[in-house]
Parts: sequence; C-alpha cells; structure tokens
Amino acid sequence: MDIEEQPSLRETKRQKTLEAIEDNATRLILERGFDNVTVEDICAEAGISKRTFFNYVESKEAVAIGHTARLPSEKEREAFLVTRHENVFDTVFYLVINLFGNHDNSTSGIAGDILRRRKEIRVKHPELAVQHFARFHQAREGLENLIVEYFEKWPDSQQLDESPEKEAITMVGLLVSVMLQGSRAWHEMPQGTQSDFQACCRKALTNTFLLKGGCSE
Repeated sequence: MDIEEQPSLRETKRQKTLEAIEDNATRLILERGFDNVTVEDICAEAGISKRTFFNYVESKEAVAIGHTARLPSEKEREAFLVTRHENVFDTVFYLVINLFGNHDNSTSGIAGDILRRRKEIRVKHPELAVQHFARFHQAREGLENLIVEYFEKWPDSQQLDESPEKEAITMVGLLVSVMLQGSRAWHEMPQGTQSDFQACCRKALTNTFLLKGGCSE
C-alpha cells in the first residue's frame, strides 16, 4: 500500500512546489515589473533554493508566461492517427485550440490567479514574446508533422492536389491565423473560458471563409 501511495505523494509535493514558484513569480513580476524581479527573489518568496527553481522551470521568462503552446501528446497522436476522420480540418481545428495555450480565465483558486496574471504579464511585457514564439513554432511544426503522417496513412483524406507536406502547412497556417484572431477577441473577456476561446476562433474561421473574393491574380 505504501509503495503504491508514495508516487502520488511525490507528485502532490511536486505540484505544490511548482505552484509556489508560479504563484510567487507571477505576483512579483506584476508588482515590480519583469526586470525588477530576480530568480533569487522568487526563490525567497517560494521558500526554495535556486537549484530547485531550475529543476522545475527553465527560466524566469518561462515561469512568467507559462507553456503557451505544446506538442501533441502521445495519446493525442494515437487518437488522431488511429482512424480516418470524416472532417480532418475540423479535427485539426480542435487540436489547435487545445495545443496553443490555456485560455480559461474562469479557473478558481491559485491556478486561476496564475493564469490571469500571465495574461496580464503578456500584455505588459510584449518583449517576452520571443519565449512564446519559440514554443509556438515548435508546436506548429509538431502538428504539421502529425498531419503529414495522417495523410500518408489515409491519403484519400487530402483535399488539395498538393503533397501531404504542403496541405499540412496550408491547414495549420490557416488555423493558427484563425486562432490568433480568436485570441484577440478572447483577451477582451475578463472571465473568458476555454469555451469562449473556442467560440471566438470559430467566429474568426467563419469570417475568414466569408472573404470569398480572395486575392487578385
């Protein structure tokens, strides 16, 4: 019994330590400004060593803005590849919504406070976008590679007379653009939820398709 419970206790401790780092880091950065807060300041408030800090997060920039984009998990990859989707574009739309950041300002407790602070930090400190875009491009490339793998397994799912790579790039490029438009609308909602973010992105996608004229040759 003790052997089975021990990993759970370790995980609980790990989560509490990470929460303490994120809570104190985001609070201090909003109070003093990003450049006026050191890693040592965060460690002192969280009651940890500098070594522990870097065991949990890669940098002050990373803890300030959080993981704004991520690669598909192994479970998400398997679920996407295992079956032929009736509407692969729609399926990828929901993948983009889930992969590119947490958009739920209604979360309660410390976790909710951290999310709302990070939203404010990104607005006040646009220079941190470098950290954001590095992760963003990794996530985008990972999703494109996943779609290519899907098209190679289910070639009749392609809609364009192009290579799997070109169709994947086109699909992700369009949906990322839609996601960025939706994100701007969502940022105007003080208590916007993940469902609100999805609705904002769906509206942006609809508006994009309404531009039927396209570009002139």
